Amino acid sequence: MESKSTPEDDYVSFMDYLRTNGVWKSVSNVFRMLNKIRPKDPIEFFKANVKIDNSDNRAIEETRREIAEAEKKLRILRHDKLVLTANVDLLDMTIRLKRKPNSGVGSIVVDYAEDDNEMISETLFHSEHV
Repeated sequence: MESKSTPEDDYVSFMDYLRTNGVWKSVSNVFRMLNKIRPKDPIEFFKANVKIDNSDNRAIEETRREIAEAEKKLRILRHDKLVLTANVDLLDMTIRLKRKPNSGVGSIVVDYAEDDNEMISETLFHSEHV
């Protein structure tokens, strides 16, 4: 005779399955966060916070971290560009103020970049006396 499984047996088997595969731990963690945060949309919160640890998710997280680092470096470089441009402007102004008329030195021409892809060019013209 075959013995039929009871609902209690099914429950025990299912709970064992959840624990063995790490599902219970993940769900329990999300429930703890849900209780602590109490978001307006608990279903969306639950969906967003149940994560399976696999190579794709690890690669996505690594890429997000790299993007965040690149954005931080970009902010620093943009700041440095502003500082350097201001210094070039100040030096240019200083040179123009100190330049004496008819001193034999021509003019200083600086073409400033309109966007990040253009280069800054500097041309000095000197008279043949120098």
